[in-house]
Amino acid sequence: GANVKKKKKKPLPRAKSATEENGKSHHKDEASASSTSVEPQIVLLDHGLYHDISDELRADFCELVRASVNRDAFTARKMSIKFCGESGGLYRFFPLVLSPWFVFSSDVTAADLQAARKGALPPNTKLEDIGKFLISLHDEGGTNMLGVLHSLGYTRGILNDLKFPEHLRLRAFAKFATLGLAERVNKSSAMVSSGVSSTVAISLLLAQVRVEVLKWIIAVLTPVAPILAIAGRGSPGLAAAMVSPAAHGLAALAVFIARLTEHPELMC
Repeated sequence: GANVKKKKKKPLPRAKSATEENGKSHHKDEASASSTSVEPQIVLLDHGLYHDISDELRADFCELVRASVNRDAFTARKMSIKFCGESGGLYRFFPLVLSPWFVFSSDVTAADLQAARKGALPPNTKLEDIGKFLISLHDEGGTNMLGVLHSLGYTRGILNDLKFPEHLRLRAFAKFATLGLAERVNKSSAMVSSGVSSTVAISLLLAQVRVEVLKWIIAVLTPVAPILAIAGRGSPGLAAAMVSPAAHGLAALAVFIARLTEHPELMC
């Protein structure tokens, strides 16, 4: 038979990672995983993407996330206008930039859905409006929401490649938005020596339930969504309200089962 020579495996190159000291990032050599028999499946290379945001912007973003999870269209509209202005009414779509599941907190109409189905701009929207929309996301006053969206899009792309469930991503959104707002309201009582206060713990549980409600509403409405879009009747918010009672019951049951079966790190 043929004399097959065994190739000697080359060690993996030494990895470099970014560490942060005093707000500055620098690199240092790290021992690689070449000494182990299992090669890494995911490698994150020098992300090098940092954005400084104010406490006000952070709190406002938490408010937007909470409103979107709660399907609170009024608050979501107010915060969206604060971030991107009213030019062309494009603020209506801003919650959708964070997640398509936030359609129920946006002011999307049946006409908007029909335009999207055709690959056209929303009614009465011009390219000039889109330009103003993007400019307002990163204005001279220091608002760097465009940078925040860039960072979120980067991590979201990784999660999509991993087939990470959207409801778990939104659960994390809701959890940390709740914690951020609790800290803003009352820093002294939000945290206790053993963790979060009982009030915050209840808020975290409710946030998890509301994400599950979104999950069930999406599951129920997805099969009939094309019909509603073609018919041009009603709005996503109205359709969600019709199935909301059943979705709340299913969500409460799902959260109860999840707290018994899921890994503790996935829990709020």
